[in-house]
Amino acid sequence: MLTSVMLTSLHFGLPMRRVLCLLLFAVLTSAITGSAVELKQLTHDGSNKRDPRFIAGGDEIIYCYDETPVLIRMMRMKADELKPTPMFEDAGNKHQLEPSLSPDQRYIVFTECVGNLKARLVIRDQRDKKDAAIEHNGRGGTRSPCFSPGSDLVVYAFAETGPQQLWSVKPDGSEKKQLTESQGISNWPTFTPDGKRIVFANSQENNYEIYSMNLDGTDQKRLTENSLMDIRPQVSPDGKRIAFTSTRGGTYDLYVMDIDGKNVQQITDSEERNDYPAWHPDGKHLVFVGERGGRFDLFMVPTP
Repeated sequence: MLTSVMLTSLHFGLPMRRVLCLLLFAVLTSAITGSAVELKQLTHDGSNKRDPRFIAGGDEIIYCYDETPVLIRMMRMKADELKPTPMFEDAGNKHQLEPSLSPDQRYIVFTECVGNLKARLVIRDQRDKKDAAIEHNGRGGTRSPCFSPGSDLVVYAFAETGPQQLWSVKPDGSEKKQLTESQGISNWPTFTPDGKRIVFANSQENNYEIYSMNLDGTDQKRLTENSLMDIRPQVSPDGKRIAFTSTRGGTYDLYVMDIDGKNVQQITDSEERNDYPAWHPDGKHLVFVGERGGRFDLFMVPTP
């Protein structure tokens, strides 16, 4: 490919400096995805980021970033303006991370740090302006909350008395229930669009693999089989595919596969980290955190 770029450029009489620029662009494009695809950079500040999500039908993006070395701030920005502003003006100096918005837009759930090595789950009712705080016994914190398609249930991870398991709770904080009793650490739940199954990752095989199960924890099925990590699964809006992060290629990169674990396709291919994939509502693009030259920003990439 590089040879053809150089020959074509020289044929049309472009200066050598311009030819080298074209070569550099080709190399960078190939390094990002393994092929020449359209990649859109959404932020440019280079700060450490995590947990991007599309909201408002894809018109806005929320994410978290390290505002200072000791403070994680939740941000939002319109997809057509890309000017981030704080999600909550009253957040103060509390870490707020891993946000998820309910499909009906009424609730937002997130993990909030409340002390040394302790965090709680907060479900904020944006209509009635009140919070439900979910507390557990022991230290540590809740992880990776997500809403059901009907906006009537939150599933999240927490280690109460042993390995980290999946739990569910109503948006008002009632009916807290443990869903899994598995070996290893369970994390990163995501619902299928019909609300009947949950896809998640678990470390019971001494490395993280991706599984699916019924809402009540039954009929657990292993979807990946890899000697390295498969983490952070996200079910597509149509329920047909799963995006996830894997280290199977030696670095953190993005992949997609069918809902049954078949037809795995690599989306990014870089020596630096690509992580935290989330679907655009159109089901054709992913937003993710990409590392470029030691800087971390949000990017959007199309899927096959």
